[in-house]
Amino acid sequence: MSRKAVKRDLTLMIRAGLERGIPVIVGSAGTAGADPNVDWMIGIVKEIAKENDFHFRLGEIKTEITKEQLKQYMEEGRFHALEGAPDFSEKDMDTLTRCISVIGAEPYNAALDGGAQVIIAGRSTDTAIYACVPIRYGFDNAFAWHAAKTIECGTLATVFEKKHGAMLASVRKDSASIWPGHPDMAASPVSVVSHTLYENANPYILTEPGGILHTKDSVYTAENERVTRITGSTMEKKPYTVKLEGVKFEGYRRVALAGVSDPLILKQLYSWLETVVEHSRAKIRRGLGLAPDEYRLRYVVYGNPDDPCTERVGVMFDIIARNEEDAGSIITNVWHTMLHVPIPEWEGGQSQTAFPFSPPDLQTQEGGKTYSFCLNHVVEVQDPLETCRIRYYDL
Repeated sequence: MSRKAVKRDLTLMIRAGLERGIPVIVGSAGTAGADPNVDWMIGIVKEIAKENDFHFRLGEIKTEITKEQLKQYMEEGRFHALEGAPDFSEKDMDTLTRCISVIGAEPYNAALDGGAQVIIAGRSTDTAIYACVPIRYGFDNAFAWHAAKTIECGTLATVFEKKHGAMLASVRKDSASIWPGHPDMAASPVSVVSHTLYENANPYILTEPGGILHTKDSVYTAENERVTRITGSTMEKKPYTVKLEGVKFEGYRRVALAGVSDPLILKQLYSWLETVVEHSRAKIRRGLGLAPDEYRLRYVVYGNPDDPCTERVGVMFDIIARNEEDAGSIITNVWHTMLHVPIPEWEGGQSQTAFPFSPPDLQTQEGGKTYSFCLNHVVEVQDPLETCRIRYYDL
C-alpha cells in the first residue's frame, strides 16, 4: 500500500475518532498483518499524532508466532490442517519464513479495556474488527457477526458502488440493519445476501474463531430504499481456534511479456513454446551451468490461438531462481530465445514476438523476492489472546 495514501486515510479516521470519542480500529495492518507491517503503520500513526498535536493512547496488537510456539502446538496435538492445506510437519519448520495468527474479537476488546483510542493490529479476521464493538456491549450473537461479515469490505455490499466508502450497521438481539454511509447509495436484500458468497467456501456456514455463523435460514428484508434488515441467522459456539497463515521463500522472480501475431506461429503456438523452453534450457545449462531443477520456468498464454478470429495472443514467461543474478540471466536468455526460435515454414531471420517494454524483463517488489503459502491451518487455544502481544503508547 502507498504510505502517502495510508497516512491520508488514517489522518481522517483518527481526527474524526478523537473529535467524536469513537475508537479507531485497524486490523491486518499493512494488508498482511505481519510484525513489520504493524511497525510500519504504528510509525505512520505516531507521525500523524506529532504533526497534528493529537494526544491519545495507541494500542498495538502483534499476531506473529514463533517457530517454537508452532512446534509446541504440534507436539500438544493442537495443530490441524484446513481443507486443501499444504502438508506441513516439524521437518518443514526450517523452510518457514514467517507465521501469523489470525485473531478474533477478544484482543481488540482487551486493547479497548486497556484504554486504547486507536488500535493497530496484526493479522485478523475481517469480521472481528467490526464484531468486537457490539460484543463489547453484550451482543456476541449471530447478528453482530453477520453484520460484520456484510460490512467488512465497505460498499462492496451495495447495489451499485458509485463511490467506494463506508457501511454502517445497527445490531440488535434479534436482527441487524445494514446501509451505506453515502446518501446516494443503497443496500438491498440481494446486495447484502450476495456478500455471503464473497471469500467463503460455503455461503451458509461461516466459521469464526469461536463459533460458526449459520445463514441458511437468514431472511433479508428491505426496511426502506437504502436499508436492509437481517433476521433468522444463528450462531453455533465451538471450541476456540485461531487460523495460522505461513509462507516460505521460493526465490527471485522475473517475467517477460510478449505479443505474438504471426499467423504461422499462432497455428502451432504450443509446440513452438515447448521448443522455446527446450532451446532455453539447453542454453541455460550451457551458459549458466544450471540444471532444470535449479530454477523454475513456465509460460502462460492469454488468448485462444485456436480461434480463427484470433489475430494476436499474449505470452508470459515466468521464472524463479535461487538468486537475483541467476534470475536476471535466465529471463534474458528466455526472452531472447523466444524472439528467434525458428519454425520449418519460414527461411531466414525471424522475429516472432513483440515486447511492450524495453528491456522486456520485469520483476516484482523487493528485487523479485517470491514466497508461497505453506501454512493454512488452525490451532486450538486455551486463551483467545495467547497468540498475540498487546502494547500501548501514550501519545
